[in-house]
Amino acid sequence: MPMIVDPTAPQVTPPDRVVSPDGWLAAIVDEPWAGVVLSYNGRTPPSGQNLVLNPSIELGLDRTAQFGSGITRTRTTAQARVSLASLQHVHTGDTTAGSLWELDPVPAGQTAHVGLWVKIGDPSVFTRGLLHWMNGGSSMRSIELWPLAAPDPDGWSFVTGSYTIPTGQTCTHIGLSFKANLGTWWADRLMVATGSALPDYIDGDQPGCAWEGAPHASTSVRATTPPAVGDIVKVSIVRQDPGGGAPVPVRSADPAWAIGGVGTAYDHEAPLGVPVIYTATPIYTDGSTGPASSLAVTVPAPGPGPGDVWIKSVDEPGLSARVTVTAWPELTWGARIDSAAVQGSAYPVASQDVYGAPASTITIDAEGSQIEVLKRLLTTPGVRLVQTRPDYHRPDQYVLLGDVQQSLDSTPTESRSYQAALTQVDRPDTADQPLRIPGWSWDAVAERFATWDAVAASYSSWASLATNGAL
Repeated sequence: MPMIVDPTAPQVTPPDRVVSPDGWLAAIVDEPWAGVVLSYNGRTPPSGQNLVLNPSIELGLDRTAQFGSGITRTRTTAQARVSLASLQHVHTGDTTAGSLWELDPVPAGQTAHVGLWVKIGDPSVFTRGLLHWMNGGSSMRSIELWPLAAPDPDGWSFVTGSYTIPTGQTCTHIGLSFKANLGTWWADRLMVATGSALPDYIDGDQPGCAWEGAPHASTSVRATTPPAVGDIVKVSIVRQDPGGGAPVPVRSADPAWAIGGVGTAYDHEAPLGVPVIYTATPIYTDGSTGPASSLAVTVPAPGPGPGDVWIKSVDEPGLSARVTVTAWPELTWGARIDSAAVQGSAYPVASQDVYGAPASTITIDAEGSQIEVLKRLLTTPGVRLVQTRPDYHRPDQYVLLGDVQQSLDSTPTESRSYQAALTQVDRPDTADQPLRIPGWSWDAVAERFATWDAVAASYSSWASLATNGAL
C-alpha cells in the first residue's frame, strides 16, 4: 500500500473511507490486493449535530414557513418515511412553492450539508424541484433536484446537497420548493450538519441522541461513548458474508489488540464483488464486551477475461497474485459409501457419509514478472484461497496445491503455463492470528526510516502506522 514520504513524489488519490454510523469502526478497501483495512477507535467517539429546529415536524408547522404562494401546508400522519408524521404540500394551481425550515445559523466559511426524504404524488404534474440555502428571505444558492433520485419501494427519494456559506453571509433556513400543477408532495426528516460530510439522521428522540434545548424545537446531537474506554484491551471483528451463514472471524481480529480502545485489522478473505458487513465488538479487561459497531463494504471483483482469478496466501497476504486460468477444473466429489453384501439378498447393506470436498486440477498462465511470483505462490507450503467473479459461480475455495508443473508456451522469454492439483480444505483457524498487511512490517519500517523520530513525524497515530497510512 502506498506511503508518500518524499514531498516531491506524485500525490496519490486516497481510497474511499467507510465509517460506521457511530464512527467507531472504519474501513478502506485495498484494491491492489483485494483486501480490507479495518480500524476500531473508541477513544475519540464521534459526535454529530442536526441544526434543524423542528426536523421531524413533531411541533406541526412551528419553526417552518411557507416559501412562495399557491400552496397549502399541513402536518400529516398519513405519510411518513420513518417519523410519525411528515410535512404535506398541496399546490393550489400551477405554482412554484414549498417550505422553509429554520436552522441554528451556519456562519460564513462553513459547509452546510443537507439531506431529507421527499415523496411525490403524481410525478407527471411536476417539472422542477429546487433546494435552497437561505439568509433570511434571500436565497444564496439553489440547486436543481428534478428529476429526483429513484424512490424506495414506498415512493420516498433521498435528496442531498452541500454549500459553503460565502464571506459576509449566514445560512438561517433551508428551503425546498417544487413547480407543479395541482401537485402534492411530502417532506420528512430534514438533516442539516456542518463538517466534512452529512451524518446519518439525528434528532433527540433517536437512540444515543439528545436535544440541546427544548425537545423538537432545538438542535440535537449524537454523542455515544463506549463505557470505560480506557479498559478496552482487545476488539473482535467478524464478517457477515451473503447467503445467510453465521458470521466468520476476521483472521487478524480474533481478537486484535486494542489497548485504550484503538485497534487495527486486515481482511484479505472477503468474497469479491458482493457486499459484506463487518461488526466490531470491544473487549474489556474483565472479559466483558461493549457495544458493537458495524459497516458494509464491497471488495471489487476483477473484470472478466485475463487476470480474473485471485490466488491468495492465507498466512502471507502479500504472497498473492491475480492470474489467468486457462482451464477451469472439473470438480469431483467423493461419495463416501460403505457397503457389505448380505447373504440371501440381492442388495447390499450400505451407509453414506457426507460428500468429500471436491478435488481438481487447475491450469494457469503467467508472463513477465508474474512468473516468479506465481511460482513462489504455487510452490511455497501453506493454504491458498482461490477467488473469482461471483457471476462465474465458482465459490471461494481454501486449497492445498500439489504436483505443480511448469511448461513453456513457446520460447523461454515468453509466458509460462502452470498446472497444479487442488485439494480443498477447511478454512484455517483464525484465533489469535497476528496482523499482516501486504508489503508492510516492522522490517519495512526499519528500511524506510533511520530514526523513531522520523517515524513519528510521518504518522499521526498508531492506527496510521499499523496500516502504513491507510487509516
